[in-house]
Amino acid sequence: MPPSHRFIKTRLALMMFLQYVVMGAVWPVMSLYLRQVLGLSGTQTGTVLALSAVGAFVAPAVGACVADRLISAERLLSLCHFGAAAFMGLILRQTGFETVLPCYLGYAVCMGSTVALTNAIAFHHAPQGQRRFGNIRVWGTIGWVTVAWGFGALWLQDLDGAGPASHLPGALRFSVWASLVLGLYGLSLPRVDKRIQGPIRLLPRESMRVFMKPQVLLMAAAGYLVGTVDRYYYFGMALYLKDLGYTEGQIMPMMSAGQITEMVAMCLLAWFLARLGTKRTLLLGLLAEIGRFSAFAFGSSNFLVLMGNACHGLAFAFFFTSLYITIDSYCDTQSRTGLHQLFTIATSSLGALTANLLGGWCLDHFVRASTQTQPDYRGFWLVPTVISCVCFVLIALFFKEPDDSDPLQEVPRTG
Repeated sequence: MPPSHRFIKTRLALMMFLQYVVMGAVWPVMSLYLRQVLGLSGTQTGTVLALSAVGAFVAPAVGACVADRLISAERLLSLCHFGAAAFMGLILRQTGFETVLPCYLGYAVCMGSTVALTNAIAFHHAPQGQRRFGNIRVWGTIGWVTVAWGFGALWLQDLDGAGPASHLPGALRFSVWASLVLGLYGLSLPRVDKRIQGPIRLLPRESMRVFMKPQVLLMAAAGYLVGTVDRYYYFGMALYLKDLGYTEGQIMPMMSAGQITEMVAMCLLAWFLARLGTKRTLLLGLLAEIGRFSAFAFGSSNFLVLMGNACHGLAFAFFFTSLYITIDSYCDTQSRTGLHQLFTIATSSLGALTANLLGGWCLDHFVRASTQTQPDYRGFWLVPTVISCVCFVLIALFFKEPDDSDPLQEVPRTG
């Protein structure tokens, strides 16, 4: 690879690293922070997390309209992280449900489009972007693992006798600084030369034209189902591990088993796509999803919990990353950023809303309503198991291997 290409790849890898450092410092501990530090009830905690999906709806829709039109995707990423840092700083100053709710909603609006933006930027700039995306995206996983062990295994340990909960704000405070750093770093990224022309529409015509293709709609539907079970996992895992007797300091390292296997899977993803094809790779990821939730539903031993979390990384790499690559194979420069934002609405945003509402209902119906001394999570985890099976059947029956758009070939930057 020419030195200039290596330099670009390194810069994109650092962008991914910082993006997932921010997310990894917040996602695993936010529910614990709301419950243990602010003292919110379970219903209030669920309401905060569910309403965050409203922001996740708004942000990608706005991003699809303005990215690469009024402002480049790189500069929009910076603005989003500056806003995220400001709102997280406000969250750390709140003490009650009524005041933390709008602040967290603002944070969700700022963060809602950042994953899609980093994906679009990587595909814009990386030489042979679709072939090398896995090698760039893996640095996001490394960033997540770094935070998980730095805060989970070290910071959240009860080293001073004050209790792990007293250290939870430190993780959120760290995310503020990480967002500021990524915001500044985003200003240094080169902008895409070609600006999209034409009137601003709520649903960009170029992106909608691609999104409405039958295979893209099928992938969006599958992404919605798997996005739902993925966020369902984050909703219930910390509570599940806590009820099994794990301490706050053990939760993030235990969940990071998924990121460790994800790093390995990301490095092998191009090989799997070349040997097995897109469809079989997607099905392999869905088998990992089914295995993950089955392990939680039918056992509670340390080994099964560890294996279930490890399957998370395989599922994400083989299903979601393959899906991103395949979606991008339908894009050109005119539709790329908007299509990734629309795809985020269909998967992460709608999936997050469904997962939080469904997870809260299932927690009350299957776990809290249990008459057993030990909380019973079997019914709780069988719900995402069934959803994953439905998605497996959907892909197995209706997904077609891309013909003209090979996800391992570079797409011409036309338009």
